[in-house]
Amino acid sequence: MQHSRMFTRQELDRYFASYVGMEGGNPRAAVWICDRSPAWSEPIVAPLNPQLAPPAWDAVFRQHHRQDMARWFGHQCVARIMAAARAEALGARLGDNDWEHYYWNHLYSPAGAEFRLSLFPLPAHVDGRTTWSKAFRGQPELIPQKRYVTLCRQGERFRFIARTCERWRPKVVICLSHRHAEEYIEAFSLEGIAGEEHALRPADQARRLHLFSRGETTWIICPAIGGSAGMTSQVQLDAFGKFIGARLAASDFKHCLELDAQQPPARVDRQPERYAVPPAEVAGRDLGHRLRPGLAWSEPAVTGNLETYA
Repeated sequence: MQHSRMFTRQELDRYFASYVGMEGGNPRAAVWICDRSPAWSEPIVAPLNPQLAPPAWDAVFRQHHRQDMARWFGHQCVARIMAAARAEALGARLGDNDWEHYYWNHLYSPAGAEFRLSLFPLPAHVDGRTTWSKAFRGQPELIPQKRYVTLCRQGERFRFIARTCERWRPKVVICLSHRHAEEYIEAFSLEGIAGEEHALRPADQARRLHLFSRGETTWIICPAIGGSAGMTSQVQLDAFGKFIGARLAASDFKHCLELDAQQPPARVDRQPERYAVPPAEVAGRDLGHRLRPGLAWSEPAVTGNLETYA
């Protein structure tokens, strides 16, 4: 695979110390949702400009991706969690279709109740077919993958995450997947803090939660969304949302207080297209028309001059 040029360790470190590879939303929000890696990120091309403001699902984004959002199962699960959290915080009954209205109108909005981030800026798997070494051939600071991981953990990426969290002080940080607990603890500087276990027991199987608290923030390391050991059922997602909502206030949802079930926008039902957009390509690629994968935890584009949040 061709690259515009080889990037130095310092250039990559500076680039990664930003909102690159994050879904975004509202960093001032009470709830942060963190995964290890995105499913998609911008191509690595010159010049490497750090993304100093978070992206978000604004009205333009929703209109542009209206046909594709029906395929984004992972994001729909997050909407279920957040709709249940909102109902709990408001002391209201959770309607059967509340999550759909939340998903189509509020999730990851610029002034919304959640912010979606990732520990690492590049997808762990490029496109399901291309190996890491082939995708980043010609970039010695990214090969092997372990070198890239070390750069993020020991360099500015994890420091950026810790500083951003310290600045905005969310009430709850949801960390997806116990497999990556060590990296979450390192990224958010939770070493030395005594954690506590909680068993989430809805009507079906129990799910284990690991909680850490410091100041006004609680980190919850929980099962991943999807998989046999993850959270996928409506019962589990609603129960987890209520567990989150008990730590929130009605004011955390001041932008979306309505709870009346509403019809979501018309959606086009079609088979998902195979995703095959590599994260490293030659400069000059037009990214304005890109589509996301059906299970994406991916990153929308940022345009214009935005406020610096870092």
